[in-house]
Amino acid sequence: MTRFASLVRREWLQHRVGWCVLMVAPTLVLLALSAVDGGLQLRVNADDITLPPLRAAPAAVQTALLTAAAGGATLLLACLAVLFQLPGLARRDQQDRSIEFWCSLPIGHAQSVAVALLTHLLLLPAAALLAGMAGAQLAALVTIGASHGLAAWLGQPWPVLLMASAAMLLRLWLGLVLAVAWLSPLLLLTMAASAWLGRWGLPLVAAALLALPKLVDPRLPAPWFGPALRSVTGESLAALAPLQAWHGFDPGRIEPSLAALPGALLRDAAQAAERAATPGMAVALALAALGFWLLVLRRRRAL
Repeated sequence: MTRFASLVRREWLQHRVGWCVLMVAPTLVLLALSAVDGGLQLRVNADDITLPPLRAAPAAVQTALLTAAAGGATLLLACLAVLFQLPGLARRDQQDRSIEFWCSLPIGHAQSVAVALLTHLLLLPAAALLAGMAGAQLAALVTIGASHGLAAWLGQPWPVLLMASAAMLLRLWLGLVLAVAWLSPLLLLTMAASAWLGRWGLPLVAAALLALPKLVDPRLPAPWFGPALRSVTGESLAALAPLQAWHGFDPGRIEPSLAALPGALLRDAAQAAERAATPGMAVALALAALGFWLLVLRRRRAL
């Protein structure tokens, strides 16, 4: 555990400025928007539809919507940052020659690669989601205090709100793990290509993903690459989007709807786990293991 904490601390020290910025940016944006009054203008079928401003909604509705918005935006920013950093992460130690230092320590290559992947793919998005949902409470305090007064913010059904928020946080953490598992073959094989081929790795992987469904699938007895890519991306998005849990949500009955949300999220989590217990997930994890082995092998040969 000491080695694990040291390697995680290394990632934090190297990326802490950018990570802190993306974790607080959505909260700062919501705080800025909370000072704006007026409706949101939408055009549907050539007709203008004016939605009432958020501050006109009940206090509990404002808190729930701001929590969902800030958490989702922060998680999205973290995921985009991870996707941008992963190709460079695969060859970082070789480029700056820090691999010689790390190899002088009692830390194996597999452990170094595994901790870097765990930190960027799971720990950072999970922490960003928590930071976004926590920061939304400050935005809710400012918004509700400006429109209804501090007493309205204090008088919210806090036990129900906190239970619903905790259930949503746990459900999204589970969805994050499942989404990363579904996408792991694409992520790790892309990293392996970047580690072995350098700057050519990412363009070649992108070209392969575009060409295989169009050039190889028509020559197979049954298409394979196109359906596999659609399945992986579809399952990962479904794991992160607990839409079924919101079907019974009624803004007019906010407290009963929020009270029923944890149970709905629990059922949705069970369905997401059931969808992951398939041969497709086993194939995805096997391909991810191949990518991980290629990363470790490249790291060993870099010395």
